[in-house]
Formats: sequence, C-alpha cells, structure tokens
Amino acid sequence: MENTKISRIATAALVIGSIVGTYFFAGPRNKKRRTDVVPEYQDELETNLITPAGGTFATVWPVIYTGTLGLAVHQALPSQVDNPRYEKAAPWLVANYLLNGLFGVFFSRGEKEARVAANAITLGTLPTVLALHNALGVGQTPDVPQPEKTFHQATGIYAGWITVATGVATTNLLIEAGYRVSRERAVPFAIGLLGVLGAIGVTVSKKLNDPYYLLPFVAGFTGVAAKQGGRNDAVAAVAGTLALVSAGVFVRQLQAQQPQPALSEPEQAQFEAAEEAREEMDHEPYYIDLD
Repeated sequence: MENTKISRIATAALVIGSIVGTYFFAGPRNKKRRTDVVPEYQDELETNLITPAGGTFATVWPVIYTGTLGLAVHQALPSQVDNPRYEKAAPWLVANYLLNGLFGVFFSRGEKEARVAANAITLGTLPTVLALHNALGVGQTPDVPQPEKTFHQATGIYAGWITVATGVATTNLLIEAGYRVSRERAVPFAIGLLGVLGAIGVTVSKKLNDPYYLLPFVAGFTGVAAKQGGRNDAVAAVAGTLALVSAGVFVRQLQAQQPQPALSEPEQAQFEAAEEAREEMDHEPYYIDLD
C-alpha cells in the first residue's frame, strides 16, 4: 500500500513537471512570446495545408493540460489508492508525459533532426494515449463518480487531439522527407486527408463510445477552415463541412448517452400491456381468405 502511494505521488510529480517544463522550455529560444514558433517549424506548418490555425493549439492544449493535471493529482490522493482504474492507468499516464517532455525538448529546436524527432514522438504518443483511455475505462464505465468523470472527458479530448495531431505529423514527416508538391497538387491531397481524418474521428468515437473524442476534430477542422479561408477555399470548405458534421455527431452521441426519464406507474402499466399485446399477436396464427 505504501509503495502504491509513493508511486502515485511520483506519477503526479512527473506529469506536473512535464507540463511546466513544456510550457517554459518548448517555445523558441530567446523569444519573448512562448506562443511563437521557430521559423523552421513555421515553414513546415505553412506548407502542410491540414495544419489548424495557431489559435486552435492555444485553445485545446490548456483543456488537455488542466484535465490531466487534475487526473494526476486526484489519482495520488489517499482516497484513490484502491481505485483499480487509476492503478491500470498510472503507467500509461507516465509514458504519455515522458513523451510530452521529449516533444517539448525537440520542438524548442529548429534543425531538421529535431523537427523529425518531434513529429515521430507525436506518432508514438497515439498508442499510449489510447491505452490510457482504455485503462481508465472511458466510455466503458459510465457510472464513475465526479471528478473522475470529468477526467474521463478530458482524456477523450486528449485522445482525439493526438489522433488529429498524428495526421498533421504524418504529413509533416513526408514534407521533411522531401515530398513537397505544388500548391495545385497539395490541395486534393489535403482534401483527401481531411476526409480520412473525419471518417476516423466518427468511427473511433463510436467504437470507444466517447463523444468527447470528437471535440478536437471539430476544433481542428474549424482551425483549418479559418486558416485556409481566402488562401485555399476548397480546403476551407471541406474542413468547415467536416467541422459541422463532427459537431452534429458529437451532439447525437451525447444525447444518446443521457439517461432516459423514468416512466410513471400508469405509463409503465400501459407500456407493459402494449408489450404483452404485441407478443400475443406475434404468436397468434393468421389466415388468408382466398375466396
């Protein structure tokens, strides 16, 4: 038990340290604004037409960091030592934020090797965040108490965002490998990749039974539409349409998860009587008069 407590506290410390370190050291060196991107990364992100506008990152990451900070602290509380979901999730939480720290180190540098490493780390983070999602039982254990339920939602957002980021990072790696094409050829490629990402978002969110997984897709597609509007209107139109579709699916899935109101006694009696009548009709033989 004591070892478990120490392990949970160490997990919380690592997560907090990774987030703080990324915030202070992942920005470009010798810059006043931490939201700036080193010029080499800026060129990569401008070339990649499915990269959302910078404001998207500033909107999504604080939500993810706040949720995982809360999760890290909550799982370390004495009252949660026997929580089996947190016990399963702790190794994956550690793996995620070790990778997050490594990403920050490479993202703060501009040379090609660092850019490739940062994108490769993003790809490597996806399986670990999906494993964290599964270990916490997100979408599988709907009756978890608060605040754990809120942390489940934040984990769904985290998993969705890393999925979106994986699509961006994959294209970045192709660009770094020299697969740069003209703007005319880049547009249909971007449209196709956006469509694939949209299909992945809807399919996986249903598979995971997690509507919050879709929220980063809504944000990401909106960010692409905002960035490409007036530059590449076809890309912006497709991204905007996918944002609306993803938002609609999110609302429908959220409504489907809402508990149904209980029937009153008269309503319950009517429902049962109707069910009995239907069953009798199913078993009753019927005849066709041919005369």
